[in-house]
Amino acid sequence: MAALRTVAAAMAAVALVGRVQANEHPLPPCLDPFQPFVYSGCFQQNDNTQILPYRSSSPSDNMTVEECVAECKGNGYRYAGLVYFGVCYCGQTVNGPQVSDDQCNLSCSGNSSEICGGNNIFSIYQDPTFPPADDVTIADYHSLGCWTDDSSLGRALVYRQDQLDSASLTTEKCLQACRDGEFPFAGTEYSGECYCGVVIGNDTYAAPASDCNMPCNGNSSETCGGSARLSLYVAHELQSLQPCGYEPPPVSSSTTLPPTTSTTSTSSSTSSTTTTTSKTSTTTTSSSACVSTTVVPPTCEYKCGKWCSNPLPDWDDVDGCKLSWSNCALQVASCFKHAGFPDALSCFEFGDWCADVSKYCNSKPSGGCRKTDFCGRNPPKGGNPPTTVTVTTTCKPTTTTKHTTTAKPTHTTSSTTKCPVPTPTNICTQPSNARYGYGPGKPVGGIDMPVVTCNDLAEDWPAYPFKQYNFPDSRDCAKYPRNRCGNACADACKEQYEDCLDVYAQGCKTKTKKTRTTWPGRPRDTSSSYRRAYAGSSPAEKRTFFSSWSDSYDSAVQKCKAQYSDCLAVNRGVTGAGKCPRFGSW
Repeated sequence: MAALRTVAAAMAAVALVGRVQANEHPLPPCLDPFQPFVYSGCFQQNDNTQILPYRSSSPSDNMTVEECVAECKGNGYRYAGLVYFGVCYCGQTVNGPQVSDDQCNLSCSGNSSEICGGNNIFSIYQDPTFPPADDVTIADYHSLGCWTDDSSLGRALVYRQDQLDSASLTTEKCLQACRDGEFPFAGTEYSGECYCGVVIGNDTYAAPASDCNMPCNGNSSETCGGSARLSLYVAHELQSLQPCGYEPPPVSSSTTLPPTTSTTSTSSSTSSTTTTTSKTSTTTTSSSACVSTTVVPPTCEYKCGKWCSNPLPDWDDVDGCKLSWSNCALQVASCFKHAGFPDALSCFEFGDWCADVSKYCNSKPSGGCRKTDFCGRNPPKGGNPPTTVTVTTTCKPTTTTKHTTTAKPTHTTSSTTKCPVPTPTNICTQPSNARYGYGPGKPVGGIDMPVVTCNDLAEDWPAYPFKQYNFPDSRDCAKYPRNRCGNACADACKEQYEDCLDVYAQGCKTKTKKTRTTWPGRPRDTSSSYRRAYAGSSPAEKRTFFSSWSDSYDSAVQKCKAQYSDCLAVNRGVTGAGKCPRFGSW
């Protein structure tokens, strides 16, 4: 991974902020401990371009650096800026030239020991938990499907790209505009409108794919949303690795911690070294520059084609191990959905890898249960290792306590997370059909339906207690109110049907079955672990799984359709009564 970009380089990225419209409905400031923002120097406001697009509605007559930074963190922005005694702004890029630090000469209205910019000069702070954006392209955006954009609380994405010609709009042009502004979310609407954002607005949720039915004005083969409906995309590479509410994995002697950096400067020109609270992070400062080296956990642990899993939470005990297994199991459906054929066939192996996590948990009841031990025996495939990131920023030759937040990350030895991972117990039911040989634990082609269970995000409660898990990042998954639990199961049935066609039927059509037999659904494997597992199956089970891939394309499609029809029938009337009564009660 390339080094995190300094603000001086960021200011040259785009000049589009002054050419967009925003209808921001702000989120609350981040009240959880978080890694301090890094002071990055003074930047000048240009006459025609807003240096940072989001202006805080908090009163400027009692503003502090900490308060402004917390608001930018809570709203998902990379940069925070203060000007003229304490007017607070946030943004993804800084659109203005850097000037000498002595031009930031006005004290903050809420704390006279802190500096809050100057007259048209901004004191800029950077969130170091964002990965570098230099290598991100529009290919890193993936579709989230169709989403609503008719909430009374504001738009789903607030930054409208008015500099784009509506008559020639394409998906690629919209994605490029949002990429240039380093916005993680992008969306097209009503054939010719493009929107970008750092978060998805409140009271916005996934809509049926058929609602996004309007072709793009610039390319009729592409869909650009619909009426009050957004074709939504996300590039996770442009989001913070530690958003507000992030809780680091448990600390152990064998754990690589998320980056934690604290910076101290002195008035002397002699360099000094400060050891931080992280064993993997050190900071060297001088009167002119701060250089921080941190180890960033991988963003992709297991890769199958176009799909990457989120890294499993670290563990050092059985309870933490089971939590990680649950996290793993909930991601299997997203692999089939996003990997793409024929790479999706590797998702069977990912499912087996998750099952191996469960076996490992159960084999260590008396202790000695660590993720590093498991991954040493069963290494994930195709992902990225942790990376070292260096951040270089400007420092003042005085103590920087006035340039950093007092909030610092707290590492605990608890094996639970702030938003606990639900157990992968599906509220919906896998149907049975003796004619076609499928049933609970034996879906067509070995492809299970996505899990519908309790929502793992506290901020969604109590309005949306249920969620369908078919994206690696659960923030992208569809959420449902209590009276739409039946809709959630119907959507899960449809998702299973589409995966059945795209993976199983396609595999039968291309004769991939000859090289990829299934038990249940994995390639032939001669390893001892596979032989032991396979030996535990009954002859009937072996015949079912191996013979299932001998279908022709037409017979495979017939089975997929029959299973879909049965799935809708058996889950008709599901209410979720008694399920997920409150957050964390799974």
